[in-house]
Amino acid sequence: MHTTLYFYTATGNSLVLARTVAAQLGDAEVVPIARFRTARTAPKSARVGILFPIHAWGPPRTVSEFVQNLDLADVRYTFAIASCGGTAGGALPNLRKALRKNGGELHAGFIVRSQGYMASTGKENPMIAMVRGFSGKPFAMDHERLPEILEVVKNERRIGPERSALVGSMLGNLFHSKAETAFASLDASYVVGESCKSCGTCGRICPRGNVFLEDGKPAWHHDCDFCGACATWCPNQAIGMKVTPASARGHNPQVKAVDLIWA
Repeated sequence: MHTTLYFYTATGNSLVLARTVAAQLGDAEVVPIARFRTARTAPKSARVGILFPIHAWGPPRTVSEFVQNLDLADVRYTFAIASCGGTAGGALPNLRKALRKNGGELHAGFIVRSQGYMASTGKENPMIAMVRGFSGKPFAMDHERLPEILEVVKNERRIGPERSALVGSMLGNLFHSKAETAFASLDASYVVGESCKSCGTCGRICPRGNVFLEDGKPAWHHDCDFCGACATWCPNQAIGMKVTPASARGHNPQVKAVDLIWA
């Protein structure tokens, strides 16, 4: 049975997950969501998987736009794997609602924790701490859950989409809607250092096509997911944020920048 696995990633974690799932399922292709962000997409596979990281307790805006344009009329079984650093909010129940608006369905939805690659500042945002406090027990790591996930998917079992505890999900939903709007213009916080070589990697790897070279330096056009891919994959560590140095970012060692150039 053919399976199409659509992934979105900044650090490479969801790509590694997609590759692992594809290898175990067999007859599967791994496709970047960024390639189809604004286009009507009608996969002809019997099975579809959607893999992405959770941003501020919900899907990244690019994933939400993709789902809005996803036609699952010819798909028999749809599942999702969302990774987070700690809390998930109501990301997957909301994903199911979005799929149902197009006549689709989410037959199974899993939350996993993945390795983070952003250096800690030692201070947790009070809002994040509050949601975390109401979110219940943390989810297991991705590698721990994969055997269970694969058993469910191979047998096309139907399970409800996983989420944080009720109050944590409600708070996450509230804050996500505000964060998603704010993220678009947070690219104003990126700064470019003297080590920039005008290679253009940042523009080629941005999932929204939001970064362009202007006078030889990256410029952001305020249509941002705030995923940090531009900073993460800069080969010269030239891109940072006003509050975070470029050297604070890392990525999954199993992934190379060329793997994420989607255009």
